[in-house]
Amino acid sequence: MKTPSGQIYDRMDLYILDMMAKYGFIRHQEQMFKLKSGVLSHVYVFGREDVTDHPDFEWLLGRKISLCIGENTISEDKQPCLIGIPTAGTALAQAAAMVSFTEAIRRPTGERIRICHRVMKEAQKATHGANPTWVNGKPQPNIHTYWTVDNVVTDGGSKLEATVRLRESGYPAEEMPSFILVDRQQGGIRKMEKAGFKRIVVAYKLLDLTFAFREMGLWPKSAVRAVEEEIAAHQVA
Repeated sequence: MKTPSGQIYDRMDLYILDMMAKYGFIRHQEQMFKLKSGVLSHVYVFGREDVTDHPDFEWLLGRKISLCIGENTISEDKQPCLIGIPTAGTALAQAAAMVSFTEAIRRPTGERIRICHRVMKEAQKATHGANPTWVNGKPQPNIHTYWTVDNVVTDGGSKLEATVRLRESGYPAEEMPSFILVDRQQGGIRKMEKAGFKRIVVAYKLLDLTFAFREMGLWPKSAVRAVEEEIAAHQVA
């Protein structure tokens, strides 16, 4: 299937989209959701229990992410190490790492890669624990290429917050590539680029997804049209 942006969805993508609708990863409803950016929206990208309660879906997302990471590590001899932005990004990073050890994930050069991951905390431990920093484990940039991973970008705010935490933990935040599963297409990518993010890899664009949902009979035309109007009306400055 060819999407409005020109992306081609293969069979794996269509399986993922079917599960996104089936398990409620992307939901449209009359009652509006309040996004972290403060914008009210009829559509929300989840990525929490809707993923972790369904191992089939989690595995497929992990495969998609690991393939994207593989395709974007052409000239690197270091091991990709994914750091999920809490909380949704954590499970996605872990899923990609696990899949890379069971599937032959390769760079475009043909070399197989093995992905690992680390965990970013939601809050620092102020009074106990052996690791008081935001990320479990000291950075090892000589052997790892660190990536941030998240389920969605709206205005880029959580990605900027994560960069501060990574820098405080000694990670090369300014050099780290970012993986985003779904771009809401409301200007968050532009904001990240203006803030100095050097490499951003996006798996899916929201308007492509809703177009496909309509074509697959998963969403009514009215819901797809409403999302298009909403995105056009709420662009990040």
